Amino acid sequence: MYMCMSTAPPTLTHVSPSFVVGREGSEVDMRCDATGVPPPSVSWLKDGRQLSVSDSQPRVSTALDGRRLVISHLVLADAGVYRCQFKNSVAQTSHDIRIVVEGASQPTNQLLFFLR
Repeated sequence: MYMCMSTAPPTLTHVSPSFVVGREGSEVDMRCDATGVPPPSVSWLKDGRQLSVSDSQPRVSTALDGRRLVISHLVLADAGVYRCQFKNSVAQTSHDIRIVVEGASQPTNQLLFFLR
């Protein structure tokens, strides 16, 4: 008897925008989802380094089996490039989300002027 095992690489199905501006003290909610066979695992990185979510860092949390990353009470140090990375035994794929945190006295239109 021959059994056919099908596999498929991770494919992104829902992702947050690639650029998000948040104000100091506010909350940012990032989502990434992917399908694949076998189902892919997800991990988050910030500026190329593994992001650890733990009770010692209560401002940063995950939900939906890690497919949602929430940062509450934003501070300037939260700015950077966040990557959701999906891996299974076939391949891996990722999506980058750049977070810009504007200070309480820095209007959004001035910030975007400098990014152009």
